[in-house]
Amino acid sequence: MDRSARDFYDHPVFQHDRLHLETPAIQGLRDELHRWLWTGATGGLILGAARVGKTTAVRTLASQLRARDNTPIPVYYVSMPLRDQHTVMTVFRQLCWSVGLRSANHDRADHLADRFLHYIADRAVESDSRYAVLIVDEMQRLTPLQFGPFAELHDRLRLLDMALTHFFVGNDQESSELLEACEQPRYAHIHGRFFAQRTTFPGLTSREQVHFCLSQYDRLRYPADGPTYTGYFLPEAEQQGWRLASLAGDLWRVFREYQTAYAIDSWGMQYFVATVNTLLTDFLADLGVEAFDDEMVHECVRISGLVPALVRPA
Repeated sequence: MDRSARDFYDHPVFQHDRLHLETPAIQGLRDELHRWLWTGATGGLILGAARVGKTTAVRTLASQLRARDNTPIPVYYVSMPLRDQHTVMTVFRQLCWSVGLRSANHDRADHLADRFLHYIADRAVESDSRYAVLIVDEMQRLTPLQFGPFAELHDRLRLLDMALTHFFVGNDQESSELLEACEQPRYAHIHGRFFAQRTTFPGLTSREQVHFCLSQYDRLRYPADGPTYTGYFLPEAEQQGWRLASLAGDLWRVFREYQTAYAIDSWGMQYFVATVNTLLTDFLADLGVEAFDDEMVHECVRISGLVPALVRPA
């Protein structure tokens, strides 16, 4: 691949971890997380369907969380792995790994807990903030017992006059059994501390929201002083006044067919972005905007993987 080709495929549209579209759901989640922080909540729960965009949302918002005085709050992110053994050691080891701290086979849970706690405390001194947030993704992979380490971290940091808030992120259907277990009296300290506050994170639910996202392709630029995302792939069409957002009604109408047939609550961002990026970079860029039709959208939806083989019509 020559240099020009490498430059072309460096565009954020091809680098999914660099494509950050604002959505109404992200805006709402930002407000909700700040409400939790500013009212002194010790934790909160964010639930949503698989591939709806929860992870992208919380990782995007991690750099935007502020205390009441508008100072940045240090945020740490950990994704819980799927393991055969569900132990406290697994949690502490994953926490250390998430921030680049060493761990050895001979380490005990106490060692790892101390190591991670000291790391958080040192960072607090460096940032001159007594607040910190720990985002725990894929929480449905935990057991009730494994929430003990998070409670321990909160309690020990409180002794150091630090406020650690946990945001747990999970798939709604897969989390139901765990949440029911945590409602048992013996886990009251876990439920009350971490799950009293909760919110649901949806995908796109209206034509207006689709338009809101598409309009960002017409506004965002790459590089910063370069063309818009739309203009990068469709320079002539854009010069003639065409905008990607003009397809919002058509895309939403086609999606509604799938929504009705497969009882889909919302258009998950992973599938939406894959649909739009394929449409923009492969179909419209090659065939031209005048060739756009419903069949083109259907093919892009198919490529996005929105309807996996196991999904059956309602």
